[in-house]
This record gives sequence, structure tokens and C-alpha cells, in this order.
Amino acid sequence: MRGSEKTGAKLEFLGHAGYVIERGPMYLVVDPWVDGAAFDNGWDQLVPAKRFDPQRVTHLWFSHEHPDHFSIPAVKSIPPERRAELTVLFQETADKRVVGFLRNNGYGRVIEVGSGERKDLGDGATLTTVMARDGDSCHLLDLGGLRILNFNDCYYTSVAEVEDVMHAMGVKPGEVDLLTTQFSYANWVGNPGDTERRRHAARRKLDHLAMQVRTVRPRFVMPFASFVYFSHEENAYLNDGANLPSMAVARVREEGFPALMLCPGDTLELSTEGLQAAVVATDARAKELDGAVEAVRRAEKPLRKSAAVPLEDVVATVRSGLARLRNGVSQVDRTLMRLRLPRAVFELSDHRSLIVVDLLEDVQVQPLGMLQADVILSSEALRFSFAQDFGFDTLLVNGRFKEARPEGADVVMTLCGQFGYVRRKVSLLASIVRRRFVQAPRLALERLRNRALAP
Repeated sequence: MRGSEKTGAKLEFLGHAGYVIERGPMYLVVDPWVDGAAFDNGWDQLVPAKRFDPQRVTHLWFSHEHPDHFSIPAVKSIPPERRAELTVLFQETADKRVVGFLRNNGYGRVIEVGSGERKDLGDGATLTTVMARDGDSCHLLDLGGLRILNFNDCYYTSVAEVEDVMHAMGVKPGEVDLLTTQFSYANWVGNPGDTERRRHAARRKLDHLAMQVRTVRPRFVMPFASFVYFSHEENAYLNDGANLPSMAVARVREEGFPALMLCPGDTLELSTEGLQAAVVATDARAKELDGAVEAVRRAEKPLRKSAAVPLEDVVATVRSGLARLRNGVSQVDRTLMRLRLPRAVFELSDHRSLIVVDLLEDVQVQPLGMLQADVILSSEALRFSFAQDFGFDTLLVNGRFKEARPEGADVVMTLCGQFGYVRRKVSLLASIVRRRFVQAPRLALERLRNRALAP
């Protein structure tokens, strides 16, 4: 895109990581989350989302399965009679959970795309999806010359990673018009007294943002995908270190690039003039969004609460989840998992009891004080964690737990990883070999390169 060239396209921001791209008959909806809480009642949006028009949708793209991107209410908001005619793009996965859900709900044109695969959206528009670590993905949308690179919350922390993504998309530094990317932490980071730890995580997120900007060298940058707050009484303390939207804008400007920020319902004309106009309006918008963050910190936003789950229901769910884990992996992987986690001890804050798991099989209830707990959490949070293969992934994101001992969170991370092998149908042994002999040497080279390229 050069000069004042018009593309005939516009972007309407829905909120958080969601937006709509309109161009002629094309109405592409990206990562819409418009209703309710996400992550087991752990997150809400800072400001109410703008709804998209379900009657006009021609295309849907989802980056990954997390509910702040792949929102079931948003998927179901499109009338059943329209679903068969829409095109839905989603990354190719082993478990087929998302594409299976969509097809079972009447979506007839669900296309699984491989990493680096480009799809024609019609009228000269193309979309290229590239997979990232931890099941995420990003895309490059080319609107006949104007290019939008959407990193959403892909965890890219090195120049080499970003360059690999750009190579897979077929673009070079300076060829992207608009980069959109996350700007604050979005997961459990410490206990209530660990505010400085969260501030450090927030600063690192801005460092990653700056690295992405320097590597991509886009004409404009839109920080987004962080307009949420931890909204349960069990995790609200995690809000104290989050980056303000204005801090992300300032960091982009420090790198020498124009930043723009949108509020839900704002519309952006995708032309040089439209992007420049958004830059001019950004300080006022960032200030408005800062106010929403500060309202959270003043405890002016509503918090969710949970009732205790009967202890026998929790125990039954834990046993069922462990059986699912054992049956979902090989004997060799089961042995490796038991060596990695011989015991896990969960303190239920609303039952004053311990749930003790030995060798991923034996489950016992014991009174407080009998053993040192690893983590403290509510019965609802523990039940959800074992009820779904993605439950411990959700627990790490929503932060509805506290460490009962130093490094106690390692138990949650380990179970997240172990259920992840079941969900992704991947061998633990093969992953260990790949990490040690393929990924570790590459990461060492990347660290050396990052040091050499550091400003």
C-alpha cells in the first residue's frame, strides 16, 4: 500500500482480539469473543464487545481453541441456515476438535489449513496461516496490496522465530502495513504478594512486542488481544501488574513506529489516510481504555464467585480424568509421566481438605496438615481441571490457584503438559528426543543471535 491508495476495505474492532474485515461482499470475522466469561469464569472483557452482523458473515478465521478466540457463543450466534454457506479457516490439528465441533454444528465449508498455506478469499484477497507453539497460529491477510499481520497472542520471543514466520508467509521486513499483537501477560504469575513478579512479566511482554516490531518493521502497529481482566474473586489480585494500553502505545513509539489503538465498535479505513487518522485518535482511545484497567484495580468491576462442589464429585472427576490420561498415552509415556510427577497434593480452599494423587492413579482425601500441599484452589477449579483434557491449561491461564509451597505451580504445569500429549495425540518420549536434540541446539543459536542483534 503506497501513498493515499484506497483499498475499499475497512476494519471494525469487536474487542480483545476480535475484528471484522469488510471489502466488497467479503465479511471476514476474526477471533470473535462477544459474550460472557472465558476460561472457567476466570476472565471478562475490560469493556463490552461490539457484536458482528451474523447475517453478513462470509468467512471466519480462528487462531486457536482458547475461548477468548474460539468462542462457542459467537459460533452459535450465526443462524443455522447460514452456516453451510460460510467458509471457516482453522489450522490443521491432530485432534480435530474444533473442526469436528464446527461441522457437527452445521458449518459445511470448514477448511483445515497447514502452516504456510495460503487461501484465496476472493476479489484478490488471500489469507496465509502459520502455526505457532502451544497450539496457536497467526495469519497474513493480503487485501490486494495492503497486508495485515495478526500475531494475536502467539508467543514469539526471538528474532529467529519472527523471521521464520515471515518467511513462511512470503513477506520481508518493511512489507507489512499493519501488525497486530498482544501487549500484556495473560496467565497465572505468582501469589497475591508477588506484584513485582507480575510487573516483570508485563515488562517482558513489552520487550517481546518491541522485538516483533523491530523485526517486522510494519508501517503501523496496533497493540490488542490484552483487553481483559482476571474477573473471579480467586484471581482478581493478578490484575495489579498488567500493562496499561497507553504503555504499549508508548513502547511502540519508542521503537520509532506509529501506534494505533481501537475501542470496541471503532472502524478503521484500511488506507494510508485511515491508518494515520487512527494514529491521531489513539491517545484519547488509550486513555479511555486505561480508565477501564484502573477501574479494575480500584475494585469497581464485578467479580465472579463459585459455590463449593461436593467432595465426592471432585474425587470422582479426578479419578475419571486420571484414567483418561493413562489410557491416552503409551506404557512408556505413562512410566515417564509417573517419574516426572510421583505425587500431587491439592488443598481445597472451600473444603479444608487435601486431594492426594499418587503415581497418577491412586486418589485419596486427607485432612489438612497431613502433607504439604503443592497448590491451593477451590473445588470448582480442581474439578474443571480434571474434567477436560485442556483443564490444566485453563487453570494456568485463569490463575484460579495459589502456590502452597515454592515451585508448587510446577505440578499444574506438569499436568497441563501431560494432558496436552493426550489432547494433541503426541508421544512424550518423541517430544523429549526432539527437544533435546533438535530444539535445544536451535534455541542456543537463537540466544546467541539475539544477543548480537540487541540494541
